[in-house]
Amino acid sequence: MGGINMNSGYPLANDLQGSMKNTNYKDWLAMCENNQQYGVNPAAINSSSVSTALKVAGAILKFVNPPAGTVLTVLSAVLPILWPTNTPTPERVWNDFMTNTGNLIDQTVTAYVRTDANAKMTVVKDYLDQYTTKFNTWKREPNNQSYRTAVITQFNLTSAKLRETAVYFSNLVGYELLLLPIYAQVANFNLLLIRDGLINAQEWSLARSAGDQLYNTMVQYTKEYIAHSITWYNKGLDVLRNKSNGQWITFNDYKREMTIQVLDILALFASYDPRRYPADKIDNTKLSKTEFTREIYTALVESPSSKSIAALEAALTRDVHLFTWLKRVDFWTNTIYQDLRFLSANKIGFSYTNSSAMQESGIYGSSGFGSNLTHQIQLNSNVYKTSITDTSSPSNRVTKMDFYKIDGTLASYNSNITPTPEGLRTTFFGFSTNENTPNQPTVNDYTHILSYIKTDVIDYNSNRVSFAWTHKIVDPNNQIYTDAITQVPAVKSNFLNATAKVIKGPGHTGGDLVALTSNGTLSGRMEIQCKTSIFNDPTRSYGLRIRYAANSPIVLNVSYVLQGVSRGTTISTESTFSRPNNIIPTDLKYEEFRYKDPFDAIVPMRLSSNQLITIAIQPLNMTSNNQVIIDRIEIIPITQSVLDETENQNLESEREVVNALFTNDAKDALNIGTTDYDIDQAANLVECISEELYPKEKMLLLDEVKNAKQLSQSRNVLQNGDFESATLGWTTSDNITIQEDDPIFKGHYLHMSGARDIDGTIFPTYIFQKIDESKLKPYTRYLVRGFVGSSKDVELVVSRYGEEIDAIMNVPADLNYLYPSTFDCEGSNRCETSAVPANIGNTSDMLYSCQYDTGKKHVVCQDSHQFSFTIDTGALDTNENIGVWVMFKISSPDGYASLDNLEVIEEGPIDGEALSRVKHMEKKWNDQMEAKRSETQQAYDVAKQAIDALFTNVQDEALQFDTTLAQIQYAEYLVQSIPYVYNDWLSDVPGMNYDIYVELDARVAQARYLYDTRNIIKNGDFTQGVMGWHVTGNADVQQIDGVSVLVLSNWSAGVSQNVHLQHNHGYVLRVIAKKEGPGNGYVTLMDCEENQEKLTFTSCEEGYITKTVDVFPDTDRVRIEIGETEGSFYIESIELICMNE
Repeated sequence: MGGINMNSGYPLANDLQGSMKNTNYKDWLAMCENNQQYGVNPAAINSSSVSTALKVAGAILKFVNPPAGTVLTVLSAVLPILWPTNTPTPERVWNDFMTNTGNLIDQTVTAYVRTDANAKMTVVKDYLDQYTTKFNTWKREPNNQSYRTAVITQFNLTSAKLRETAVYFSNLVGYELLLLPIYAQVANFNLLLIRDGLINAQEWSLARSAGDQLYNTMVQYTKEYIAHSITWYNKGLDVLRNKSNGQWITFNDYKREMTIQVLDILALFASYDPRRYPADKIDNTKLSKTEFTREIYTALVESPSSKSIAALEAALTRDVHLFTWLKRVDFWTNTIYQDLRFLSANKIGFSYTNSSAMQESGIYGSSGFGSNLTHQIQLNSNVYKTSITDTSSPSNRVTKMDFYKIDGTLASYNSNITPTPEGLRTTFFGFSTNENTPNQPTVNDYTHILSYIKTDVIDYNSNRVSFAWTHKIVDPNNQIYTDAITQVPAVKSNFLNATAKVIKGPGHTGGDLVALTSNGTLSGRMEIQCKTSIFNDPTRSYGLRIRYAANSPIVLNVSYVLQGVSRGTTISTESTFSRPNNIIPTDLKYEEFRYKDPFDAIVPMRLSSNQLITIAIQPLNMTSNNQVIIDRIEIIPITQSVLDETENQNLESEREVVNALFTNDAKDALNIGTTDYDIDQAANLVECISEELYPKEKMLLLDEVKNAKQLSQSRNVLQNGDFESATLGWTTSDNITIQEDDPIFKGHYLHMSGARDIDGTIFPTYIFQKIDESKLKPYTRYLVRGFVGSSKDVELVVSRYGEEIDAIMNVPADLNYLYPSTFDCEGSNRCETSAVPANIGNTSDMLYSCQYDTGKKHVVCQDSHQFSFTIDTGALDTNENIGVWVMFKISSPDGYASLDNLEVIEEGPIDGEALSRVKHMEKKWNDQMEAKRSETQQAYDVAKQAIDALFTNVQDEALQFDTTLAQIQYAEYLVQSIPYVYNDWLSDVPGMNYDIYVELDARVAQARYLYDTRNIIKNGDFTQGVMGWHVTGNADVQQIDGVSVLVLSNWSAGVSQNVHLQHNHGYVLRVIAKKEGPGNGYVTLMDCEENQEKLTFTSCEEGYITKTVDVFPDTDRVRIEIGETEGSFYIESIELICMNE
């Protein structure tokens, strides 16, 4: 907190500040350590200041009768308690606060401090009195302008004075803890006053911006007041805990009384927020139902105790636990000797909220030899006061215990010792709002009920006994109000599974918290049972809100069961805190809590009268490092006023959303951060505005969001990025579909199926678009972004000078709507569903966790629904037309993706390092392209030369007579060797040399066609195996070096074919073959006149050789025979060509 100028009329306070200006926290610890006065009477500690604090909380929460007269502001109910009129000294209450705290921490209240504090509070009273007077006057005549002006002026003056006073007390070095209860009350005044201002902001004509500023002030002050109070409360605990001669009774007294005087006040602060907890229309002093679930302890303990503070804390208090209700107490008594019959042990029977099952504790104390169970007391009514009768010397030998119940009856334990010992004493325990008897409440003024008892052995006959107390405001049924927000703390659950547990609260939540964790397989689950009120309607609608903290974005499943019927939804948390080593925090700050509404006015819970409802919360897909901490659930009645207020708030929120899309009030340009998905979602929100209540506003906002969509489309250099025109502008594989059945998206979206696996060959699924050079600007950065509904193994490649962006995106399908999308004649009702998360106009780290990293070429993105990358252009060349390529690809059969709102938009010109980098990339790319062109030209020239040699003319109409199959195959090999034919990322998408490849490949195909046409022998190249040939013995066609070769590996093998030809023509028989091993291979041609020609091959001839022979058959039928005498014979091709060709 910042300091203020205190050159005021308080010279003594200024002198005190000067004397303490060099004092630090260590000095203060030493000062406390050196003070030895710790033997304080517990009954004296439970003083009038505690009763006063209880009355303050009671007046705010309305379980204590308000002062006489009309109460129009909460402050009017509180002031008479803190400045009572029936006392001769108006500052008595503040003196009591200081005296009691000084006793607790054993610090003397100096005259300087006391005088100055009282003077400060007298001024505060004067300001508050003036404010409440003017407030009440204005309330009686709200249209009186002078009254309105007067109350607004006094409101501002009083708020400034309260803030000044709080800052002063927080900066009074060395006395921060002693003044903490007064500081808490001043903070309470300040926040209650601001609440008045926010409730009446419209009537006080506060502009929206002024109202927002006041609201932000409330949030900031709440955070600061809680932080200061918790810090100094904990420092006090540390001093008492670590003091060398410290006693547990003093430590416990401090915890108990500072809980009532400070922590309980802090626990109310969150409920003062009128935007989250709207004021009641009839009685705006009425707060939402707030409960304190913390336990405080009173005890009968010997002084001084023989045990350490830590040992007694373990023996006499409970570890963290779900909230419980005391149902039975069992007592053991030492029974060996009649005159030594004293209490020896106890056991507790208790239940959880709305649970009929009795839980039993262990036995506390000594229940061994000589100790017997003598009492089992059933408690069918809450106990508001207890008393213990024990011996005074030696002390702590308990003979009797009385339990005063709110039904007017008394339950007792009596050891029946005889004779009755002398010097017995009776000590009462309880909490009253009556300052004269603070520890002896009556059934009319009690504030706490007994919740637990523990006994701890001192020696054979002596025992310590502690009583745990909970506030009476805690509802035993978790009753759901029909006219106010019901807050139900998470510790009032009646079920936690193995990975859910209660943790210590931070001090400002009114009790402990529930942590939902995971062991990697099982996520924590909590269940709370509540009971609806009695009403006449068949059902009533309620919203459900959760106050939580989380260490990462986590999806929660939230459901409720009513009369056996379950309804549920999912919500996504924010990441609100982080702790080292993943420890579960017990020190959560006020600002580390958030709210989330699984059910609301749009999609409410519909509850029946007088029924139990079970509400369950459990995270989905939680890792072992994830933590969600639940403070409470809140059940909100959806009344017409709530609906109207909700619609009004929605209108304001949606107006803010639409405004945030643009850069100015003219709404002629979009913010660079506004995504196309943001605009679609803004349109969905605007469409949900009530036409009955706000027809004009809805029409205006729709026009503005349509304008935003047009601006988005005009700045997007990617064509059809929202797929409203199917796949126009895109090149796709076959298994791409455009759908419109997913409420995550507005309208059409792209669905990509997994890659196809055909006989072990993978055919990727893809879609790509090239942005032409003409659409781009030189030396400019472009944003590449879009929205992924869900995906697995989808690869995004964005390239200009290479693979500048290469990202694998795996995005879970966690954007669940409350109900499945249903389509009828009116389409799906988006206003009854709620996507998670909807971060319109304010892109979060979670949504944009998939971003460009200049240090990485390849990125794997997890859980990122929105992606955003950048790509830079250098100089433009429309002839080269490099452009920008955007491609999505799935290479795994089980991959998938749903995509929409794809954009490539101009971010701005580049300079500095970015400009240098892109020039370097551009030069490198140009050098690479030059090398590629040179390589291409060389390969092209060689291939073209080989192909040209195959033909007789440039029209490729006929082959050279001596063109062989080997020559054609070699030309084909050269064509296949041409580089850069296909895209680097997709093997069937054309690359830079695709056109010249197609040109040369067509010429090779023409050569092969002409070759096959002129060869009279069928399947002379054996590309179809032995089809057309008659085979005997061991002969088959094998693939050798990519060529089909007929192989004869035994002399008994033979291959032949009968051929029809014209006997009056000459022919050339041409064979390409080789022989391995001994013997000869031969090809023989004979006609029906037994004329024959024979080509013989031997192993003396290396490799494949071509042999020809001219033949002039005398008949029109000839026979071709292939054989060998020994070894292996390999035939690559056989041709019989007419000499007239």
